[in-house]
Amino acid sequence: MLVTEDGRSAGLISGGCLEADLRERSAAVFAAGKPLLVTYDSTSPDDILWGLGLGCTGVAHVLLEHVSGPGECRVIEFLEECRRSRCAGAIAVPYVLSGNGPVLTEPRVFLREGDAPREDGSGHAGELRRACMSALEARKSSCIPLAFPGGKAEAYIEYVPPPVTLMIFGAGPDAGPLVRLAKELGWHVTVTDGRPAYLRREFLPLADELLLSHPAEASETPPIPRGAAVVIMTHNFNNDVAIAGRLFRSGAAFIGLLGPRAKADMLMARLEADGIVPTSEELARFHSPVGLDIGAETPEEIALAIVAEIQAALHDRAGGALRLRDGPIHR
Repeated sequence: MLVTEDGRSAGLISGGCLEADLRERSAAVFAAGKPLLVTYDSTSPDDILWGLGLGCTGVAHVLLEHVSGPGECRVIEFLEECRRSRCAGAIAVPYVLSGNGPVLTEPRVFLREGDAPREDGSGHAGELRRACMSALEARKSSCIPLAFPGGKAEAYIEYVPPPVTLMIFGAGPDAGPLVRLAKELGWHVTVTDGRPAYLRREFLPLADELLLSHPAEASETPPIPRGAAVVIMTHNFNNDVAIAGRLFRSGAAFIGLLGPRAKADMLMARLEADGIVPTSEELARFHSPVGLDIGAETPEEIALAIVAEIQAALHDRAGGALRLRDGPIHR
């Protein structure tokens, strides 16, 4: 969440519960130019004492930092590097929870997936770098305790996921809503088609990439990044077969085929006749008919159903109603 000195803000960290209070508290950070650690404890039924009455149960520590100019906040630069390179990253942020000392301790560590290995070093620097490597491997954030004389210190190891990569095969009129909705979520979207008349920037202005590629030519098939989501919507059965046959052997995490179940059955029979028999693991990544069952009819509704299923699948969720879920909403 970013807060400007005149009280404007962008982004959310709690869905709207804490943001107004944080905007007020940020005034002290602007005035002093120093970081501030704010703790919200709503585990008590008396949490209304600090004026929010959230009705949620938990403890949140929020770190407010001052950014006074370009180059002075490595966090923002690092996030932009991860976004631009489409790589995962990890940030180690040390802080003091209790006792005497500054809100922040040093060093802070930044690590991108694929960075050249180096000596971990000793002390906090080495400990934090190893924690960042673990976060990249586990693909999740965590907190670790730090040795700190006279008080309690921790480090927040934040896993920064790369943008979801969505590849759409087919640039028909129904691709536009899917591109727009995916871009609203910050995904990196590529649309590929063999028809120059369809693959035009005025039809798909928000797509990150437009690739002219004919499905029948294996040499023209664009590389599929590992972990990508792919949706086949060419509205041409032979094209669908050619594309699907290559996708099963790719590193795609999600392969969706638009159309009725009968079409998917015909496609699998055609692939088997061509000697392509997907493994059980490959079939688990195949979703057809693609999309959640939400009663979608229009292109916009169908795009919503598709994006929702991709989101659920990439996070290992079933895509059902939250009221029917056993356990907490968030892991």
